[in-house]
Amino acid sequence: MQTFATARLRLRPIDEGDLDDLLALDGDPEVMRYLGATPTREDYVAQLIPRMTRWQREPFGYFAAATADDPFIGWFHLRPSVADPAIHELGYRLARRAWGRGLATEGSLALCRHAFSVLAMPAVDAVTLPDNARSRRVMEKCGMRLVGPFRHPAGLDCVRYVATRADFEAAAAGLL
Repeated sequence: MQTFATARLRLRPIDEGDLDDLLALDGDPEVMRYLGATPTREDYVAQLIPRMTRWQREPFGYFAAATADDPFIGWFHLRPSVADPAIHELGYRLARRAWGRGLATEGSLALCRHAFSVLAMPAVDAVTLPDNARSRRVMEKCGMRLVGPFRHPAGLDCVRYVATRADFEAAAAGLL
C-alpha cells in the first residue's frame, strides 16, 4: 500500500500497532459526536483492525495520519464506496487537537488526487451526517457536490457528496 506526504501530513497504512491510538481517538465524545457508539478494544481487535488493514496490498485503504510534531492525529481512508462500487469513498477522522488547521482538507485533497490521477476513478464520494457542518465543508473544498440523502449500511441517515475529476480539479486549483 502506498504512503503519502503533503506539506504538513504523512499518511501511512494503518496497522495493528495503531490500536491504542485508535481507541484514544474514538474515546473522545466530541470526535464521536456524529458517529454513534464508541468502539471497544474488542470491537477493534475482532472487526475494525481487520477491516482497516484488509487492503494492505492495494493502492488504497486506511491511512494513519501524522504531523511533524504528532505521530498520530487520526486517519483517512480511500476505499470502495458503500454507495457505488464503481468509485471510491473518501473518509477521515481526526483528533480534536488537529481540528481547525486545514489538515482534514489537506489529507482529503491528497487522496482525491490519487483517486483521480493514479486509480483513474470516474468520481469520489463521501458521506456524513447532515448536521456535521465541518465534514461537509471539507467535502465541498474537495469539489464534492451534495447528491442528497443516503442510508448508510451501518443504519445511519447520512448525506452523500460526489466529485468528478473536473469538480476536484476546479476546487484544487482554487485551494493549492
